[in-house]
Amino acid sequence: MTIEALALVHFKAFQTLDLPLGALTILSGLNGSGKSSVVQAIGLLRQSYDSGALANGELALNGELVEIGTGKDVLHQYFAEQMIRVSLREAGGAEWHWPSNVDTGSDVLEIPGAPEVVSVEHLALFRPGFQFLRADRITPAVTFPRSQQSIAIDRSLGPRGEYTAHFLLKYGPEMIVPESLRHPQESGPSLNSQVNAWMEEFSPGVQVSAFGVPMTDMVRLEYRYREAKSSFGDSLRPTNVGFGLTHSLPIVTACLAAQPGDLLIIENPEAQLHPRGQVALGRLLALTAAHGAQIIAETHSDHVLNGIRIAVKQGALAPQDARLHFFAREAGGSAFFVTPELNNEGRLSFWPEGFFDQWERSLDDLLA
Repeated sequence: MTIEALALVHFKAFQTLDLPLGALTILSGLNGSGKSSVVQAIGLLRQSYDSGALANGELALNGELVEIGTGKDVLHQYFAEQMIRVSLREAGGAEWHWPSNVDTGSDVLEIPGAPEVVSVEHLALFRPGFQFLRADRITPAVTFPRSQQSIAIDRSLGPRGEYTAHFLLKYGPEMIVPESLRHPQESGPSLNSQVNAWMEEFSPGVQVSAFGVPMTDMVRLEYRYREAKSSFGDSLRPTNVGFGLTHSLPIVTACLAAQPGDLLIIENPEAQLHPRGQVALGRLLALTAAHGAQIIAETHSDHVLNGIRIAVKQGALAPQDARLHFFAREAGGSAFFVTPELNNEGRLSFWPEGFFDQWERSLDDLLA
C-alpha cells in the first residue's frame, strides 16, 4: 500500500510537518531546510523494522539506512515537549503513529503503545522491493559484493547500491522490463538491454556487464564502448570510466526493476552526471512512477526537475501524480515547505524564491 502523507512532530528540522506524498515526490530546497529530515524519518522506520527494534517497540536511530545519532540529535531545537512522533497515512485513510518520549543520550528510543508490526507489513515501506539509495552510493571499484538475502528475498540493491552488480548478474539476462519503461531506442526487453540503453544517455556508446568472480563472493563490472554498429572495444574497469556511470547504475537498475506498489527513496539522483543525463534520469523517475511505483527523491537539480516536467508535458505522467515540495527555513525558526503545482504543459503554478532559480539570478548579474 502506498503512503499518502508523512507527519512529523518535533523531529529534527520540524516542529510539526504534514507532508502529502504523490506517486512521484520531489524534495528540494536550500541546505539545512528539512529535506533530509523527511528522508531520514522514512529510513528510521524501515531500519527499525529490519533490525527487529520496531517489533520490540523501539526506534533504532542508527543503522544501514540512516545514522542520526542520539535522542538529542533527533529532537527539534525548539521542542515544546521532549518527545517526537513519526506518522504515516496510507491511501485509503488509515494512519499509523510512532511516538517516543526522547532520552537525549540514547540511540534507541522507546515507543509506548506502538502499532503491532504485523499490522503495518502491507505498507510498501516494510515490504520487499523497498529501495533506499543514499547519496553516498557506490563509486568505481574493481569488485562488488554479493548478497542473496538482499537481492533474492528483499529485492534490495543495498543502501549504497552495493548489490547492483549481483542483481544484474542474477536477473539481468532474464528479467523483462515493462514496455512503458523501455528506452525508445532499444527494443530488447531484458533488464540488461534496457539498463545499457538508459546508461547511454549518460555516456553514448557505453555498455556495462556483470561477471561473477570464481571462488569468491564478489562480482565485477566491465564497461565497453561501441566502435561500430555491432562491435565493442576492449573491456574497461569501472575505475577507468569515471564516477558518474557507476554512481548512477543503482538508480537506473532500481527504476527498471521496480514493480507496481514498490517504494523507492533516492537521494541526489543527479550526482556526478552531465545535465543531459540528469534530464534523462528525471524522465526515468517519471516513467517509473507512472508504472505504479512510488518514488521520493531529494534533489538540487533543475535538470532532473525539467526531465519530469517534459515527461508530464508529453503525457507520460499525470501532473497530479507529481508533488514538488520546496523547503525553506527562516533564521531561528522551524522548517516549512510550499508546493507549486504542475499543469498538463509541465508549467508550474508559481516559482518560490530559491526554487531552481539560480540560473536566472546569475544571468541577471551577468547582464547587469
